[in-house]
Amino acid sequence: MIITTRDIAWHALVDGDSDAPPLVMLHGFAQSVNSFTLHVPELTKHFRVVRIDLPGHGGTQAPTTLDWITLCANLHEAVAQIDSRPAHWFGYSQGGRVAIMCALANPDGVKSLALLGASPGIADESEREMRRDSDKLLGQNIVSRGLNWFTEFWESLPIFATQKDLPEHLQALIRNERMACNPSGLKFALEHYGVGTQPHVLTQLTLWSKPLFLSAGELDEKFRVTNEHIAAESRSLLLAQHEFADCGHAAHLEQPEVFTNLLIDFIQAAESKIA
Repeated sequence: MIITTRDIAWHALVDGDSDAPPLVMLHGFAQSVNSFTLHVPELTKHFRVVRIDLPGHGGTQAPTTLDWITLCANLHEAVAQIDSRPAHWFGYSQGGRVAIMCALANPDGVKSLALLGASPGIADESEREMRRDSDKLLGQNIVSRGLNWFTEFWESLPIFATQKDLPEHLQALIRNERMACNPSGLKFALEHYGVGTQPHVLTQLTLWSKPLFLSAGELDEKFRVTNEHIAAESRSLLLAQHEFADCGHAAHLEQPEVFTNLLIDFIQAAESKIA
């Protein structure tokens, strides 16, 4: 379905009983709603699952311009059009950053927050500027060199090295999703809501008082450390943490069953805690 908000026409998939608690799921960079295909059958036994393509990905076209305030406002509006109740939000990597910013922008719309490999932003401004420059260059290379180059480059990153051990059909699913991306859309995402554009919100996230689930792959050291920093100062009324054994960045694809069961358990605990 297409959900039209003030600035963006969003592509979304909605599955599950309309009376079940809503769960918003946001994908990573160079992915789409299809990245959660493995998880939806089990999740829909418990929740109304709302998957949304982020701008420049899947069926959601990139608008002319975008900033974080506009992104969060429009995404909350899209979710509210689908289901007006406060929702549980899950985000992976890029989608986790968006989920963080949306939760902080409008806490009333977010019942709980679950994150996998998600950053609250870069603290040092000079490092943020360097990241903006590197993301701009990456976007230009994606457009000029094409998706074959990008896919090979992305698969060569150390954080995805463990995906080479996945069954062939899963590797094909991941690769095909990357190859289906729009190069200009990826460039837009990097330049308008890449990590270099994101405000550093670590302190605000530690003040988040609602249920919070922090997760990362055991081998994804950067995000394991980030989660430890958040957890050490967290004021969440229900804090859950997990490291996926022998996994890299995309642990939900490497261990889909384990991830799905953990997410279900967390949200059910959150429902009980805030009932």
